[in-house]
Amino acid sequence: MKKQQQSDRQRRTRLLIQAGGILQKSGLLDAFLIAPGDDLQDHENFEKASRLLGFLSACFENNEFNEENLEAWQSLGSRLLRYF
Repeated sequence: MKKQQQSDRQRRTRLLIQAGGILQKSGLLDAFLIAPGDDLQDHENFEKASRLLGFLSACFENNEFNEENLEAWQSLGSRLLRYF
């Protein structure tokens, strides 16, 4: 059981690191003035974290997850991933 929990934690950690890399490549971290080394759990960075989360939540709420949008986002994302 302990081995399974460790494996699950490692997979989750890897996913979170990859998601952070995607946020960096998207330009959102720069747009919200989030610099490498900023601890988004620190009180001094609460506004930065709040703005980014609010932006992402608004994008999530204001878009339809239909096939047309998913294909358009995939096309854009593929170009960005190749560029970086």
